Amino acid sequence: MKKLAIFTVILIGCAALVPFIHGGQKDMTAIFPPLEGWTKKGAPEIYTPDNLFEYINGAAEVFLSYDFIKLATLTYENTKKNSFTVDVYRHSSARNGFGIYSQEKPQTGNFLAIGTQGYYEKGVLNFLRGGYYVKMSGYDLGDNDKTVLTSAAEKIAANLEGPLDFPAAVKCFPNEGKITNSEGYINRNFLGHSFLHSAYAADYRLNGEKFQVFIIETGDKKGVEEILKSYLAFVKKKGIAVEENKNVYRFQDPYYRSSGMMNLRIKKNYLWGLFSKDAALAQSFLDKIEANLKKNRLIN
Repeated sequence: MKKLAIFTVILIGCAALVPFIHGGQKDMTAIFPPLEGWTKKGAPEIYTPDNLFEYINGAAEVFLSYDFIKLATLTYENTKKNSFTVDVYRHSSARNGFGIYSQEKPQTGNFLAIGTQGYYEKGVLNFLRGGYYVKMSGYDLGDNDKTVLTSAAEKIAANLEGPLDFPAAVKCFPNEGKITNSEGYINRNFLGHSFLHSAYAADYRLNGEKFQVFIIETGDKKGVEEILKSYLAFVKKKGIAVEENKNVYRFQDPYYRSSGMMNLRIKKNYLWGLFSKDAALAQSFLDKIEANLKKNRLIN
């Protein structure tokens, strides 16, 4: 699993659940379209949280941590015995679908406009749409590898439900200094703190400094206030003073003393912030994120 670095910005808001194809194998079968020149090898195999480990063994825990619901897997084969396998993972929400996708996608690669986003490398094409994470593996496809996988992926993506955009909070990361395709979502124990539970994150490089922006979401104002209350209580229990001014909180996290001050701002059901040794840079990012939250109508 990809490890996220020291983080720089926190958001907290509510991610809506996306509609899904409910039901058993019959409904999941509808995901796999007929493809000219290719034959389906039997019916899709279905896996649930109870037996996912039988298919992906050690990786199952990561998928389960993003509220995995069901996997349908099917292999296509042609008359030359070339084949490719399609694994369709369904998660509970677009937020969790984005989370598991972000754990595996590269920061640099051949990204494609399939579903919400996809990427290709020889023999592999993976893509996201809403709460669905699709992984495709080609076998002996030769020079037609990318063409075959891309064509099939586009048809499969059209059979899936869910938004084509990333979760709204991802759009709130400032563009300045952001490392392309570094956005991700951590579903639990963000920064090693259980009370922070989950966060969106993006990596930055600015003025010779590398840092990370992070985003957490809750459903209402009370939820975010409880998170802030727990964080401040933890810090104060360690004997660390907290500066407060106009809904901005500055303090030193005892786990990240070398990273500079944590800077947080809270409004409505959102909390955002960053570690930084540069107070001006921190203030600039707090302001830009608030502006982006307003622009995307997540706060007033």
